[in-house]
Amino acid sequence: MKSFEKVEELSAESKNQYKLALAMAKRVRALRNGAPCLVPDIRDSQQNAVKAAMAEFSRGLIAYDVASDENQGVNEK
Repeated sequence: MKSFEKVEELSAESKNQYKLALAMAKRVRALRNGAPCLVPDIRDSQQNAVKAAMAEFSRGLIAYDVASDENQGVNEK
């Protein structure tokens, strides 16, 4: 599975794997709700939403942002 291997590489290079997972989950939900698939190879993106999302991320068609502030979400006293 080529897309899976590329997503694994993307995950290893990512500074925040949690945000990558959240972005992929959000894209899967969007595809299941009828969003158009950006990869023409996937015929039924609602049924194959995970496969479609992985293909989109592995080809660099979907970008996600990681905030530059390392303490984001951390409350300091």
